[in-house]
Amino acid sequence: MAILEVNNLYKSFGKTEVLKGVNFSMEQGEVLSIIGSSGSGKTTLLRCLNALEVPTSGQIIVGGDVVYDSVVQKKPPKEDQRRWQLSCGLVFQSFNLFPQYSALDNVMLAPSLLAKERPDYKANKKQIHEELLEQAQALLNRVGLSEKMNNYPCELSGGQQQRVAIARALALSPKVLFFDEPTSALDPELTFEVLKVIRELAETNMTMVIVTHEMNFAKEVSDRVIFMDEGLVLEDGSPEEVLVNPKNERTRAFLGNFQK
Repeated sequence: MAILEVNNLYKSFGKTEVLKGVNFSMEQGEVLSIIGSSGSGKTTLLRCLNALEVPTSGQIIVGGDVVYDSVVQKKPPKEDQRRWQLSCGLVFQSFNLFPQYSALDNVMLAPSLLAKERPDYKANKKQIHEELLEQAQALLNRVGLSEKMNNYPCELSGGQQQRVAIARALALSPKVLFFDEPTSALDPELTFEVLKVIRELAETNMTMVIVTHEMNFAKEVSDRVIFMDEGLVLEDGSPEEVLVNPKNERTRAFLGNFQK
């Protein structure tokens, strides 16, 4: 069974149609890279898949659960939308860390808020806190930041902040982890730090969707690559098929810009 299914997804902003019938599916543990020029709909697609935008029409299925279906209802109830968001993790271009919290607190925040909704929270508050603390520490260690747990975002490099953001996204054990151009705000040296973490996640069977302009990285880490143009998926195949031997003329023109 597919872990993620996207069926005939459309999204418009006013009279501007940004997604024009996107279709694809993913299996558990698969790594999918989405490439395309600015304005092709990549970020809008990710925002729709994470419930940050409600699609105009279509269907999204995550882990077998229909989280959005425009035939059933144009906008899901708040509780369903919240469940939808919790099933996915999103790492933004610009980190989006809370500046008033340490790296450790940034990672612990969402799980701590959710824990308060547990019926056993009051009776086991101390134990639950210790479990969440241990989990957050393990995640920061996993992304190579065991010595920076108590540092604030302003005390971290861009690459370190992005790794905190990855740990934060992992803290809720998402079914699918999404990256929206995670290295676009970083210089080459810091880019390497972040890509190393993503590469290691790929080796642990983490299901990931990565919007990226790092073509060599996409070729190395991806099981599949999608090329989007003007709100449509023009090519969908293996890295060899899409990045090395593309069939579509528009794909060839796009990739030619990276060979100059």
